[in-house]
Amino acid sequence: MKILTFKRLVGLAAIGGIAYIHRQRGGAWTVASITDTLRQLWSAAARKLAPIHQPAAETLGRGANLTEPTARRGAHQPRSSSDLSKRKDDPGGP
Repeated sequence: MKILTFKRLVGLAAIGGIAYIHRQRGGAWTVASITDTLRQLWSAAARKLAPIHQPAAETLGRGANLTEPTARRGAHQPRSSSDLSKRKDDPGGP
């Protein structure tokens, strides 16, 4: 068993960071106080990510509501199977 894998290192860093923030806030070492610290950290992260979240959610919402596939600008018409079988360097090719 590896002692310090990357996942464990990240997990320990997260726990240490939460303990550091909790100590800075002056919270008591009770479940309710630690839960309050976690809620404060979660809401602070959500506030900081809100400007990124809103445009991304709108873009995903627009993409989910498309009913017809839209043609990309500059896209060519699909070729038939007979066109696909010919090579460009063939004398009879397209």
